[in-house]
Amino acid sequence: MKKLVVIIEDEKDIIESISFVLKKNGFEVMSFLSGEEFFSEKQRPQHCVYLVDWNLPGVKGVDIIKSIRLHDKVSPAFMVSAYSKSEQIIEGLQSGADDYITKPFNFDELLVRVGNAHKKVSSLKENLINVGLKLFAETHSVMKDGVTVGLTSREFIIFQHLNKNHDVPSTREELINQFENDTEMTARNIDVHIFALRKKLNKVNIGIETVWGTGYKIVS
Repeated sequence: MKKLVVIIEDEKDIIESISFVLKKNGFEVMSFLSGEEFFSEKQRPQHCVYLVDWNLPGVKGVDIIKSIRLHDKVSPAFMVSAYSKSEQIIEGLQSGADDYITKPFNFDELLVRVGNAHKKVSSLKENLINVGLKLFAETHSVMKDGVTVGLTSREFIIFQHLNKNHDVPSTREELINQFENDTEMTARNIDVHIFALRKKLNKVNIGIETVWGTGYKIVS
């Protein structure tokens, strides 16, 4: 799972400083200068950590977090603000923020908070993805909600890799690499096995989506 942090902040120097620290420590960063810019994004990020400034031009931070919470109740969201009065902190938390960070902040502390938040969202996502789903390597089968689907050994290896990465598309080359010494596995063979997997997994409402120009990923 990629370590994504979404920053909504109107001060470019703050975005650059936070981005530098986060990227240096293995995080990916998306940034927006306003709520309007964030809302205009066609592909909203999911399973990430949000850092949202309170005093933005236009839509305020508290309203942005309220909107995020309508469609994303899992991703941790931090309200970032120079406001430090208790009533303002309470209002920020009541908007749906998980925590409140007061400016100016310590970057080491910010990194620890974001890191801990990412671990929590990773754990939650893992549980959400695998609820009702079990993989049995010995019998090359998948069980979901009491329904068992038998797979070939190759199909099981492919599904196991796709399920492990779930939201991140896997290229054909990555899938071929799962077979090490199996020289018969080619990009064409991967496509054939994916076709067969789709038909079998349809019984338990698990789909495999083609990401054009990249590869495949699991969709539930």
